[in-house]
Amino acid sequence: MHVLIPIKRLDTCKQRLSGVLDAGQRRALMLALLGDVLQRALAAPSATAVAVVTDDPVAAEAARAAGADVVSDGGLPWNEGLVHALALLPELPPAVLFLSADLPTLSTDDVEAMIATCPPRGIAIGRAHDAGTNALALRPPEVIVPSFGAPRSSAVHAALAADAGVAAVLVDRPGLALDLDTPSDLAEALAASAGGVRAWRTIVHHPAAEASRC
Repeated sequence: MHVLIPIKRLDTCKQRLSGVLDAGQRRALMLALLGDVLQRALAAPSATAVAVVTDDPVAAEAARAAGADVVSDGGLPWNEGLVHALALLPELPPAVLFLSADLPTLSTDDVEAMIATCPPRGIAIGRAHDAGTNALALRPPEVIVPSFGAPRSSAVHAALAADAGVAAVLVDRPGLALDLDTPSDLAEALAASAGGVRAWRTIVHHPAAEASRC
């Protein structure tokens, strides 16, 4: 399965963490999170290719340095950007996994679970803790148009699959459920990954987690 990891412009990333991290830290955090997610995706045996979808030159450089490909999102909003990126692939793969770049506790097993769970014709939804979508596997890639960012998008994606007459499977795993958007997410991520080797932990420390609980 072809894994696509979208990331938007770094100069506007993670605004909801502005109370605990300055702009430079948020930018560094996003790059470190991307690096961690890339490492896990590239290690997944069932990932036939891994690419970062972006028009940010620094993120693109980081992706190439990690050994991933880069596909432009055309500077478009999330879902339009993903459709744009698919159209730029030299050949449309049989299946694709859209994987969020800000999953601080993601494991390679999580990536493998998303790929293995996707039906022969249908979708697998990596459900976020707020009922959003942090990963979305599509077989074939055009079976539905993604609706990332919609309220409770996991349910929206399931409904789109039903409308298309294909199966939808919800995947609930801790590494897929936690995305890092808010100070409380940061505190939870620090606690969940305590003692683990994660690049993003070099950007933030426990004092930030303590501040986020105030």
